[in-house]
Formats: sequence, C-alpha cells, structure tokens
Amino acid sequence: MYAAALSVSDATTATLGVPFFQLGSLDVGIPIQAFGVIVAAGVLIGASLMRRYSEWHGVSDEHIRGLTGWITVTGFLGAHIFDVVAYQWDKFMKDPILMLKVWDGISSYGGFLGGAMGFALYVWWKRLPVRLMADMALVGLLPAFSLGRIGCTVVSDHVGGAVDPSKWYAALAMDYPRTLNMEAVQQMVAEAGRTGNILVDYVTQRFIPIKLWNLGLIELLYLIPVNILVLWLAFRSTKRPPSGLIVVLSGVLYAPVRFFLDYLRPENSDPRHLGLTFAQWASILAFGASVYAASRILKGGKPAETVTKTSREAQERLRVILKDDEEKEKDQKDKGKKSKAKDEPAKPRPLSEPEDEDDEKDVAANKADGLKKSDDKQPTEVPPTEPWLDALPKDIIKKVEDSKAAKAIDEKAEQVEAKPEPPADDKEVAKAGESAPPAATKSAGNKPGQGKGQQGKPKNKKK
Repeated sequence: MYAAALSVSDATTATLGVPFFQLGSLDVGIPIQAFGVIVAAGVLIGASLMRRYSEWHGVSDEHIRGLTGWITVTGFLGAHIFDVVAYQWDKFMKDPILMLKVWDGISSYGGFLGGAMGFALYVWWKRLPVRLMADMALVGLLPAFSLGRIGCTVVSDHVGGAVDPSKWYAALAMDYPRTLNMEAVQQMVAEAGRTGNILVDYVTQRFIPIKLWNLGLIELLYLIPVNILVLWLAFRSTKRPPSGLIVVLSGVLYAPVRFFLDYLRPENSDPRHLGLTFAQWASILAFGASVYAASRILKGGKPAETVTKTSREAQERLRVILKDDEEKEKDQKDKGKKSKAKDEPAKPRPLSEPEDEDDEKDVAANKADGLKKSDDKQPTEVPPTEPWLDALPKDIIKKVEDSKAAKAIDEKAEQVEAKPEPPADDKEVAKAGESAPPAATKSAGNKPGQGKGQQGKPKNKKK
C-alpha cells in the first residue's frame, strides 16, 4: 500500500517538470538531422546580423565574407578537435580516425578557441582594426551560438544530474523516460537505484520519469537576455559603447555562468582535471581575460565610426545604391544590344521567298523593272588598256602619262607650224591667233569636223 501511494506521489510530482521531447532526423534518401538544420540556420542568421553591423561601420564586403568564412571553418574544426581531446580521449586512443569525424562530438569552448584562432590570423593578415572586427565577429557569433543551443535543447542530449522533485527549481528539470535508449540517462537511472532514492519495485519505476537537468535548455534560457542586451548595445544609435567592449562584455557575462553550470553535470560524465572540467578551466581564463580587456577599453576606448546615424539608414542607402547599379547595368546591356543590332547589316529577304501574295506581286514588278532598265542601258566603251603599264608603280605610271601628254602637245604644235600661210586679208586674224594662248591656238588649229574630244590626238596614233 505504501509503495503504491509513493508511486502515485512520484507520478504526480513528475508532471511539474518540463515534458520530454526529442527531435530526431528526417530520412529523404539521406538522413537530415534536426540539430544540423538548426545549427545551419543559426549560422545564416548570425552571418546576416554580422553583415548588417559591418556595413553600418563601413567594412567592405570582401572582409565581411573573408572573416565569416575563416571563423566558421576554424570554429567547427576547433569544436571537434577540443571535444576529442578533452572529452573523448579514450575513444580516440582506440580509434584515431575519430579525429577526422568532425560530426562526431563538438565542444562549445573548443569552437570559441578555434574561431578565435581563425579571427586572429585573418585580422593579422589583412592588417584590420582588432577591436572593431572583434565586435563585428561577436555580433554574429553570439546569436549563432545561442540558436545552436536550441538544437541541443530539442535533441535533449546534454543530460545533467538528477534533480530532487521536491525542490522549487525542479520545474526547470526535464522528465526523461527511464526506458530511453541514451547512455547518460541509463547511467543516472542506475545511480538512482544504487543510492536507494526510488523505494518502489523496478516494474513500477519503469513508468515513472526521472528528473534530470537538460543543460542545453538551461543555458539557452540564460543566453536569451544576454543576446537582447548585447545586440541592443551594439545597434543603438546614441551613447554607443567603445569599440571592443561588446566582445569583452559577452565574455564577462557568459564565462561565470558556464563555470557553475558544469557543476550540474554528473560526476562521471566529463573528465576532471585537478577537480575541474575542461570547460571550467576555459571559463576561468575567458573571464580573467575579458575583465582585463574591459578595464583597458573603458579607460581610453572610443566608439567606432559609422557611415550613418543608424544601421537602418545604412541599409536603406545600400538598397538605393544597389538598385541604381542594377538599373545602370540593365541600361548598359540594352545599349550594347542596340549598338550590336546597328552594326550588323540587315539581311535582305531572298526574292524567291516572298511572305504573302502582295510581296509576290512586288517581287514580279521589281524583276520587270530591272529587266527594262537593263535593256535601256547602252553599253559603254571601255578604253583599251596596256597591261604592262598597269603593272608599274603609280609614280612611274604618272610620269609616263605626263610624257605622253607632253609628246601629244609637241606633235600638235608641229602640225600647226606646218600649215600654209593664210591669205593677206586674214593676216590680222592669224596674228591674233599667234598672240592667243596655247590652248586657243590648238583649238583654232582644229580642222573642220574634228570634235572636241579629238583635240591633241594625232590621226595615226592608236591607244
């Protein structure tokens, strides 16, 4: 009777926690994991916010894309490498290929360290301002990381320690089924059975969920207000913080909470190094570095310059510029097409292929007119040519023609001198003819019946 009452009491108390839920994968030929889809969406949203912040501060598109790519690649590689080193070392010693399976285990602090290395290399390579670029990276990284915690929450794989159902904070714990095929859950069920916390028989306790921390959910609930505060400070238009303060403020807010959250993990889940987990040691270093950097920035730091008063104005201006560029590009394409059409000669339609009956009549009329005009034309006489003369250079041809013309003038003059003396009555006319210029003399010396076109041409001369 006591066992039955205890079972009812436990079942009633269990309903006060967060109901268990777990999104698996969708098989569409290849398995699509819910966690992977949510992480990819987080990366895209974070990259969009990072671009908006960067464009507001006048950072070029080349550096936006370059820094995003470096941080993303090195961040995922660092997340897996540090997870293998810090949490899966025993598995790695048995299976070294585990290091190449980048999808098999990731660590958040490993991702931070890997992304920081990629950030440092790119900024040093391009000689960029460190504080501005650090704030820019954090504006994209923090939302992306927080959305990644949504993925951890929905797959419920960050299993924490057991929670006493009678405590006030038990409402934040998740009711994991005891039959769930998950190694962490089975370990906690076995631990609860060994400590004697469950006083009912095994058949009854199988149907009573066990309250455990879902560490992904707890961290997500804390990161929501942190994101609101950081993004508000980053995008506010008045009283803007000094350059670099956004990134160090995020470290100051996140590191201590993450340090204490690791105490909610089971003792046997993560290996301890001098009593602390890898994440706890990383939190101590991150908090100390963030506090020191914040003190330096607050003393002499200045806000980074922006291109407009607000980020919205910057986006509107960019839209106008992009629209103008698209219209100019379109106009240039249209002008190029028109000029190309003008340069290409119009291809005449063959007369043998008229389009309709009217075109056939026009073609026939054009043919008749063409034949008539060709009949009316008189053949023109082509003066004989001397092939040997055409083969000579132009300057020599000109000299030959000039010599021929001079020779023709001399011959004509000789003919005029050989004429008989005119009668006495005509002496005055002859004298007038002698005083006339050579051209007049030549025309006067023409015999009757000799045409104008025959001047200066001897009768016996053949071309």
